[in-house]
Amino acid sequence: MASEELVSLAKTAISARLAERSLPVALVGLEEQYKKVLGLMRRTIETGESNSCLILGPRGTGKTMLVRQALQELEKQFRISNQDEYDDDDDDDDAMELDDGRKDFMVIHLNGLVQTDDRMALKEIMRQLSREGESELGESNTSFSDSLPSLLTFLKAGTRAQYPIIFILDEFDLFAQHTKQSLLYNLFDVAQSAEWPIAVIGVTCRMDALELLEKRVKSRFSHRHYYTFPPGDYHDYIDICRNALLLTPADLAIQTDDEVMLLRTDSRAAEVFIKEFNERVKILFEDGGFSKVVQRIFDLMKDVRAFYRLCFGPVAELSKDSPYLQASQFYESGLQQRVDNKTELLKGTSLLELSLLIAIKHLVEREVITFNFEMVYDEYKDFMDMAVVRGTSMSSSASSLGMSSGGSVATSDGVSLRLYKKAVALKAFEHLVEAELLRPADSFSKGPKEYRMMRVMLDASQISDVVLKHRDCPTIVARWAARRA
Repeated sequence: MASEELVSLAKTAISARLAERSLPVALVGLEEQYKKVLGLMRRTIETGESNSCLILGPRGTGKTMLVRQALQELEKQFRISNQDEYDDDDDDDDAMELDDGRKDFMVIHLNGLVQTDDRMALKEIMRQLSREGESELGESNTSFSDSLPSLLTFLKAGTRAQYPIIFILDEFDLFAQHTKQSLLYNLFDVAQSAEWPIAVIGVTCRMDALELLEKRVKSRFSHRHYYTFPPGDYHDYIDICRNALLLTPADLAIQTDDEVMLLRTDSRAAEVFIKEFNERVKILFEDGGFSKVVQRIFDLMKDVRAFYRLCFGPVAELSKDSPYLQASQFYESGLQQRVDNKTELLKGTSLLELSLLIAIKHLVEREVITFNFEMVYDEYKDFMDMAVVRGTSMSSSASSLGMSSGGSVATSDGVSLRLYKKAVALKAFEHLVEAELLRPADSFSKGPKEYRMMRVMLDASQISDVVLKHRDCPTIVARWAARRA
């Protein structure tokens, strides 16, 4: 039995991976892009080569992860933090050797959602430079027109021997929408010059981001594009999903000041738990029901984040008594993830509105794509007449009197069904139109509203789901909904 501490550490590590706070175990399908981005950054650091590039792709395809992975690799390779070990009385030659050997670098992070104009972006650049100890510009409260020349003078005064700066511009397309694009122009201009070595890396989900740039800005851009796409192969998608749930020894370890990994708990117990946990994960992906859930996500959207959302519930349920992931947990989570917004909107709808939707469903099944209120009401009235003919749990008095407009039928469920008058049903029909569940077939149509042609914005399966989830739906109405036209 796994200890409570091990299970807690596993939950923390996997949850961080699912929330994208930590990097994945391995890159899948992005190896080529990773090599190019890493190579571009490395050349900036090693040889002082200034450069710029754009990473484009839909959301959730690994653009930010690609950059973070490359930065982590470079920090391991180049960062030297033990500068205090050297004595102040070293001779000049030794000091020069130290300067040549150090390959430290700075990273400036900007986000178009946060820095909404060039003034805020410039202020953030100066703040981060000041934090790194490279400049005191961040302490000034000057205006944008004064700060920009100061920053440019500062950057252009540098040489290739200066510590390289890597600019990461998340939501790059939003920066391109800033007035005059002054920030992008000057960053690309510095990157194109042979002065302070910088790399400008834009990350965006807009595939037409380059077209947003002005001609003068575009002329200073290197025109390097790296594209990321959702996994096109199901096996790649499975590998990405599996890697998110697998444990590594680093997940149960801490980083000390001496960069030595120490297990937080008994090493032997941790190794056994990791091995068993990973075996259970592999068995999970071989389960037929679980595979159908993952296959459905892949067929619908190919979005890795959709699988991550599916996993949050089962991972949160891990405990000492249940330390391994079970396929049944994912079935329940999958049902919750498949919630349809329109279906949820209609869960509290009235029985009359539900009946009108079922009537529309039968019209559509008969290939009547456009309809008006009169056609829907006739279908609804036919159903109510059928209920009277069958005598579904009607009282003898109701049977003798028959069914008239505004009368009622008592069902076996104890629910009273009424044939509502046209005026009342028309109000319910208009409510469906206001909820945008129905829309006009022709935007220029005029005339009485009960004769205007409409289209339904739900499919038959969604209407069937609404019927199943409706808490007061009588059995006879549910059977009517299930009956094929």
